Amino acid sequence: MKAKIGILGCGNPSRSWYMPTLSELTKRGEIEWVALCDMDKDLAEEHGTKYGVPYYLSLDEMLDKHKDLTAVCVVTSDPLHHVLAAQVAEHGVHVMVEKPMAMTLPACDMIIDACRRNSVHFEVAENYFRWPKQRLMVKLVKEGILGDIVRVHYSDPKRQLPFDPKVAYSDLGRPISGFGRTGGMVMDMGAHRLSQLRTYVQSDAKQISATVRRYRPDPSILAEDWAHAMIEFDSGAMGIYETSRVGELQKYCQITGTLGGILDTDPHGPEIPLRLLDGDEWKDIPVETERRNIDGVDVLQRIVVHTDTKIVYENPFRDYAINDWCVGHASEIMSIANAALNDEPAEYGIEGRKDVEMAMAIYESSLNGTVPIQLPLEGITGYEQAVHEDYEKKFDRPIIA
Repeated sequence: MKAKIGILGCGNPSRSWYMPTLSELTKRGEIEWVALCDMDKDLAEEHGTKYGVPYYLSLDEMLDKHKDLTAVCVVTSDPLHHVLAAQVAEHGVHVMVEKPMAMTLPACDMIIDACRRNSVHFEVAENYFRWPKQRLMVKLVKEGILGDIVRVHYSDPKRQLPFDPKVAYSDLGRPISGFGRTGGMVMDMGAHRLSQLRTYVQSDAKQISATVRRYRPDPSILAEDWAHAMIEFDSGAMGIYETSRVGELQKYCQITGTLGGILDTDPHGPEIPLRLLDGDEWKDIPVETERRNIDGVDVLQRIVVHTDTKIVYENPFRDYAINDWCVGHASEIMSIANAALNDEPAEYGIEGRKDVEMAMAIYESSLNGTVPIQLPLEGITGYEQAVHEDYEKKFDRPIIA
């Protein structure tokens, strides 16, 4: 039995990654891609015709016409995630929602409650930890190759801009960015990085202290362009997350353990700069990749770490025309498909809520003068309350139905 998948949203993420991946998985017999939907008629028609998939302009129509849908992938702008995912669940259909899961924790819980009431599973499309390089790095952690993880650090710039000549900063005002496609940086790329930091230490966050600022003088820019967070995990490990649109480019990922570490200055590149302690000296460990061409696509076969006992990552999609980046998206799709067919939780699921919770703690800490915020959060934060108020003003309806 194969899962029958629909996709909601034909924007750039769908066009670049999801739709080609759905097409390849269907071609290889893993799933059946049976429908797509977008409010933009031209986009829906263009891609429905391109892939030979029935297209719709209304989610309700797609759900009504395809009673046999197993799951729907919600790939839309962030403010709509919770509304549309809950709508899918209310039709008794399993759902995968793009990251971040929702704008606030109550919005996340709206998805969870809808899925629970209708006995369906949900997945959150966090792709970075599913990328082959990241899978291998996490395997090194789980195998104990790095020892106990004591520190993790992710510095993540995005489209660097110079500082204004008369640089000044302001704190967050109303915590919205106009409710466009995404929220601020901490919720956009930050959702990825907070997920990765938790995955590296294999532990949940218990306390966060953070500062979030705006340096760009344009008064129409409401979202932050700089953030720095100190994170204490239940395991005792410490984490640093920082992101910036302004100033000099800084990009690296660091995992430090008692037996070795990884210091990666090109996190999106293929190299894994692994070093282990050999007595009092650091020793570089060779990491080898095997690749082959499939239908014109350079496809990773496996990654081999040449420690005393070899550590190997095998690409589950090594026989398909799916590149390294889209391995993450293929894994997301198969996660919700398998959860639905086997009646078991998806691979990530509730972990997506933890990413949002960490982001909410970062904003709340900054708004209160960088005070430590304890996790799990209790009750609604001041930041979330402001988001809810602004959401209602923007969309003329409460954020929670």
